[in-house]
Parts: sequence; C-alpha cells; structure tokens
Amino acid sequence: MEIALIIVSAAFVAAAAALFLTMRRVNVLEKKASVQLDIDKMTGLMNRDGFLKNGDAVLERAKQSGDAELALIVFDVEQLGKINTLFGTETGDSVVRSFARALCRTASEGDITGRVNTDDFAILTRCADEKDAQAVAEKFGKLLEGEIVSDALRDQVNFFAGVCFFDLHDDIRTMYNKANLCLIMPDEGSRITFFSREMENRMVENEILRTEMNTALNEGQFELYYQPKISFKTGEMRGVEALIRWHHPTMGFVSPDKFIPLAEKTGIITRIDEWGLMTACRQCKQWQDEGLTPLRISVNMSQAQFYRTDVFSTIKRVLAETGLDPKYLEIEVTETMAMQDIERTIGVLGKIRGLGVSISMDDFGSGYSSLSSLKMIPLDILKIDRSLVCDIDENEVSKQITGAIVDLGKAMSLVVLAEGVETKGQCEYLTKIGCDLAQGYYYSKPRPASEIESMLIMPPHMVPQT
Repeated sequence: MEIALIIVSAAFVAAAAALFLTMRRVNVLEKKASVQLDIDKMTGLMNRDGFLKNGDAVLERAKQSGDAELALIVFDVEQLGKINTLFGTETGDSVVRSFARALCRTASEGDITGRVNTDDFAILTRCADEKDAQAVAEKFGKLLEGEIVSDALRDQVNFFAGVCFFDLHDDIRTMYNKANLCLIMPDEGSRITFFSREMENRMVENEILRTEMNTALNEGQFELYYQPKISFKTGEMRGVEALIRWHHPTMGFVSPDKFIPLAEKTGIITRIDEWGLMTACRQCKQWQDEGLTPLRISVNMSQAQFYRTDVFSTIKRVLAETGLDPKYLEIEVTETMAMQDIERTIGVLGKIRGLGVSISMDDFGSGYSSLSSLKMIPLDILKIDRSLVCDIDENEVSKQITGAIVDLGKAMSLVVLAEGVETKGQCEYLTKIGCDLAQGYYYSKPRPASEIESMLIMPPHMVPQT
C-alpha cells in the first residue's frame, strides 16, 4: 500500500512539474509575443504602442519623484512620400532606417525612442530647457547627415521637430499630441518648434476657421475681387487677376493671409480653387456678353490643386460649362511650385496650354529656378516678384535684377509683368526698361466686379490711380 502511494505521489509530482514547465513556457512565449507586438519590424525601434506604454511608465516614475526635466521630441521625415516617388520605396525604407539609426545614436541611457508613425520618430529624453532640446535636435541632424550616404538623397532628406516639455501632469499621449501640434503649426524658418499655450489657442481658432470655411463655400460667403493689369505703353487695362476675399457674417473681413495657408494645410484649398476658377470664368464671360471690352482673366493655382487633382480636366470642364473662350483665361503658377517636380510641371502645363489657355509664372525672382529648367516650361508671361519691384527706386541691385528679368523675358518671347507697382518712380523705370504690364496700387487695388465694369466703360487714360 505504501509503495502504491509513493508511486502515485511521484507521478503527481512529475505531472505537476511538467504542468509548471509548460505554463512557464507559455508565459515566456506570451511575453515574447507581447514584446514583438511593441516593435517596429523595419527599424527595430518601439512602435507607437510600445513607445506610449514605456513612455507612460517613465512619466509615472517622474511624477512620483517630482522630476520635470523631461521632453518629448517628435521628428518628422520631411518629403518621405516624394522620396518614395522619385527614388522608389526601397530607397524610402533606407531613409527610414537612417532616421532610426540616427535616433538611437542620439539617445542617452534611460531615453525612450520609437517610430510612432510612418514618417514620425520620437524620443523621450532628459531636457531642462529649450537650449537642451535644441542641442538634442542638432545632434540628431548631424548624425542623420552622416547616415545618408548618397549626395543626391542627402539634398532631399530633411526633418522638422516638435517639442513638448513635461509638466508633471500630462500623460505620454497628451505630450505626443502637443509635440505633434508643433509639426502641424511649425515656427516659420525654424527646424524645431516648441509647444506653447498660444499655439494651442491658435489651433482652436484654426479649427473654427476650418469649419467656417466649409460653411463659407456652401453659403456663398467668398467673393472674388479683381486687380487690373495695365499696359505701361497705353494705360489700357489688358487683364485682371482674380483674388479671393472672405466677408464672414460675424467675424467680418478675414484676411487671405490668415485663411489661405490653413486651407492649404487642411486640403479644402482644392475646393476653394475650383470655386474660384468657375466664378472667375463665369464673370469674364458675363462681361463679354454685356458688350464690355474682352479681358483676359488670370486665376492662381495652388500647389494642392496642381499636384493632387486632375487640374487639366477641371479647367477643360469649367471652360465648357461657362462657354469662355480659352484665350481669355490665364493660369498662374508660382516659380517655387513649378520647380518642385519639373517633369510634371512641363506635362500638365503643356496640356493646359494646348487648350489655348495662357500660362504665367508668378513671383518670378523669389525662387531658385534654373534657366535650363525655365526654357522647358510652356510659358506666356513672367511676373516679376514684388520684392524686387518695391525698392527699384533706390536699390541698384534690384534695378539690375529686374532689368535682367525683362531682358530674359524678351529673349524668350514672353510678356513681362511687374507686380507691386506703387510709385511713379517705379512706373517710370519699368517703362524705360521695356516691361510690358503693371499690377499694383499705383494703378488700382483689387476691386469688386461692379467697379471693374465701371473701369471698362472708362477711356484708357482714365484708369484711376490710388
């Protein structure tokens, strides 16, 4: 009997031991699987879930000890989509891994690093103030530059950083949202932006504006004003540029400088652009139907409209719906926008010009276009940027550059227009060097359609000066 009990006991112990080992293996595998779920496969860094989980643990310990010298820095891979398009996804993936390696080398002991989005990387690190955070960003930038081997690729790779300091109250998700807000609303001309309450207030204001812009489109709050383009030789109005204005029922006049950049960021600019194109073409045709002197009307094209929509089909459809002869429509693209993807620019503008529509390059002289690229773009008009025109009365360099642009335009058989003409001296100099057209307050500010009608009825020499 005793022997039987011993055998049973031994069997029980063995079974229990086997069960214990099995459970232990299951726990190990579950922990391993959990760890793997928190890892970004491409870079080996923590993914978003892993970063937030570990970041919260660090912040909890900091709250208990009263340690506020922590900052969350989010690095955004600028133009990753463009890199994928130009160089292929394998190259884009190598850029992502370069960011990861640079981030790992930037981190100090105890820092938390991760890839928190497709093109966003984050580090939770010790920082006492903005100077410390700036040093971290600069270190990252130098290390990243060393990771990018190809010179051609190095010119394309860039980053922006958003920083949020720990306040002993926020959790990691709140800090991430604040740092990400810095990437959405970066400081002009700076690679690194620091979160502030003012920024948060602006975000709320922008959200209100974004909602109101949709309402403005639906309820007809937007209006087009038109600024005349005047011949230097005859004083005739040769055309007008359509410019959007927003008269809000409670906020009053909302400056384009305030809502256009927001419209571009949120994507609603493409709807506004299409509305503007349709409205301008319809107005131009209406003037003609009323027997007024036919004018060419120019409409600005945003970067989003040019690169994200089938703008050729839109223009073709609008011309058909309004009945406007294409020769009375001019599409304006900025120099900077045109040079972003020269092959697309040549192809799209070539098709638009093939309809009989004129093409002008706006803000010429403010960008970095090469002459070899410029000669390939189908153009009809060069618009000299107002930054060159504003001081040609006293700045010899501006005079020489403006003169050179006029000569260049003539050599390419283009019409040359000067923007921002505001003084008699500017007018006299531009006339002297052979500039064709003027646009600016010296002749007229942007005006509503009814006032343009009055100006069309007036003799050429009666064009008012303001």
